[in-house]
Amino acid sequence: MTKIDFYTNVADPQEFACRLADTVQRKKERLLIWLDSERSVDVFSNRLWSFGDTRFVPHCRLEAAEAAETPVWLAATLPDDLAHPVLLNLGPYVPYAFERFTRILEIVGRDSASLATARERFRAYRERGCEIEHHDMSQTQT
Repeated sequence: MTKIDFYTNVADPQEFACRLADTVQRKKERLLIWLDSERSVDVFSNRLWSFGDTRFVPHCRLEAAEAAETPVWLAATLPDDLAHPVLLNLGPYVPYAFERFTRILEIVGRDSASLATARERFRAYRERGCEIEHHDMSQTQT
């Protein structure tokens, strides 16, 4: 059964996504980050390389030659045959065949569009019987 973690009331979703990626990879878990376009992959990749003053999150594109040795992968499309432990969903919708992931991380900003998207995704996951955990981040960020 796939476990879904919703992180809500996030002040800066992109910054939070970097912190979350860092946390997952420090726990020695493999992470796939799904984004909505190739341009978004490039932009987010640059953020991960310069995350924090003294650290970065090692990553590469899913199709890169070094992907087997890299803990964090970035992709604008999800291959049909890929099973992976953790997915950070920065993509446009609930992933097709999401059951192939052990865990899916969803980040929800404070704006109305993010909240509306999150409600739809929450319903879709719940209808499919997923275990859902909610983390209210309003008290941990400025």
